Amino acid sequence: MNQPDERLEQPQLDDRLRQLAIAAQHHPPGSSARQRVLTELVSVLQHSGKLSRPRRGQFQMLYEEIYVEALQHLFSFICERIDSYNPQKGEVLQWVNFLLNQRFFIIASREFLPTVYEGMDARTVKRLTLESLDESNPYELNPQLIPHLSQEVKECLEEDPEGLFEQACVANHPTASFRYLALRRLEGYSWQDLSAELNIAIPTLSSFYQRCLTRFAPKLKTYLS
Repeated sequence: MNQPDERLEQPQLDDRLRQLAIAAQHHPPGSSARQRVLTELVSVLQHSGKLSRPRRGQFQMLYEEIYVEALQHLFSFICERIDSYNPQKGEVLQWVNFLLNQRFFIIASREFLPTVYEGMDARTVKRLTLESLDESNPYELNPQLIPHLSQEVKECLEEDPEGLFEQACVANHPTASFRYLALRRLEGYSWQDLSAELNIAIPTLSSFYQRCLTRFAPKLKTYLS
């Protein structure tokens, strides 16, 4: 795989991305050849400096987390649905940025702020960390807040005294428990790593993980108190 050392000019970038997308489409789905080309395609996009930044200025401290999650959704979609790209309708970058702006940033923001209702200013909502669960009950602060895992609760997750974290699993994937995912994330594994290991799509893993964080926040607070 060629690792881009510097950003390409727009015409060269469009040509390179188009070549990679078409090459990927010519390889059978699931083949190692297709995967290699898709890996390079994603790498070129990441290094291009041309990926859009939707709704900059919103979500305050949450923006970067939402953006990273949106990119993970986007790259997963590209790898799974590269055949939906039509070179006759536009350049790869146009297709990718449209998806990022109109679909995946919105999906990611809803995962981070799933209960931001109409009329509620999302910019005023801050994401809670589990460190703060040592100090206060998140539901007393704001019932819409989603806690973030931290090293502070690793021992609690490992012990899992009631077996709750191990019992909560992705549907039809008993090995993909909340306990397993949370501990692996604490160890530094990315969603891409876990997706490849468990053979489960990144959006499925990420959505399950976020729902479990919300569900288990009171229980974790109890264990830590």
